[in-house]
Amino acid sequence: MPEPSNTILLIADISGYTKFMNQHSVSLSHAKQVIVRLLKALMAASRPPLKVAELEGDAVFFYARANNNDIDKVAAQVKKQIVDLFTAFKKELRAIDSLRTCSCDACDHVHDLQLKQVIHAGNVEVEKISRFEKLFGLDVIIVHRMLKNSVDANEYIMMTDPMYNSMKDFYGLAPERRTEAFEGVGEVETLTFYPRNIRADSTAVQQSSPSYAQKLLWRIGITINTFRDIWGLEPYKGRFQNLPT
Repeated sequence: MPEPSNTILLIADISGYTKFMNQHSVSLSHAKQVIVRLLKALMAASRPPLKVAELEGDAVFFYARANNNDIDKVAAQVKKQIVDLFTAFKKELRAIDSLRTCSCDACDHVHDLQLKQVIHAGNVEVEKISRFEKLFGLDVIIVHRMLKNSVDANEYIMMTDPMYNSMKDFYGLAPERRTEAFEGVGEVETLTFYPRNIRADSTAVQQSSPSYAQKLLWRIGITINTFRDIWGLEPYKGRFQNLPT
């Protein structure tokens, strides 16, 4: 197995997914199609050095490898993308909501979905398995454990001390410090920030209202995919084209 290398690990996780998917057959299919669009938007918004490691249900697991000399540079690039991922998520969410022509439970509650991001830095081993790169190590476990924490919110950024130390600063915000006890890991010092406090370019999420034709195409597409799901005709899977090759 290859030698461990400095790696930044980031999971962008859609909050409210479980409740959103707990619907009857038509709503379930619509919910799945919405989640697929949001996951695709997150993947499309990412840029090197971030790479997609895996899709994990309602989340995208990213990583960025670095060496001892450029970890701070890579951390700065990832910091910018944390904001970009929130912007892309909100923009796509608003687009989906504006296209809505259905009153099912899922479509009526699209606006309830939110995004949280957990970020950690540590030593990771990367093994090539077929066309995928599989990540191994304790730090991979830690970043996944971070999704189960004591933060009473559905939209936030949580990072560990090693990540924050590499970034040096997070948009001038004072962190909310917590000590989290993670199963199988023990206590980990974390810092939490809230995206509402980040001064991002508000024009990035502004968009014009969709045309009647755009709404019609969305309605036709979501209906066709729902029939495929219900009738078992090759269930809709989203056709993710930009996974690792």
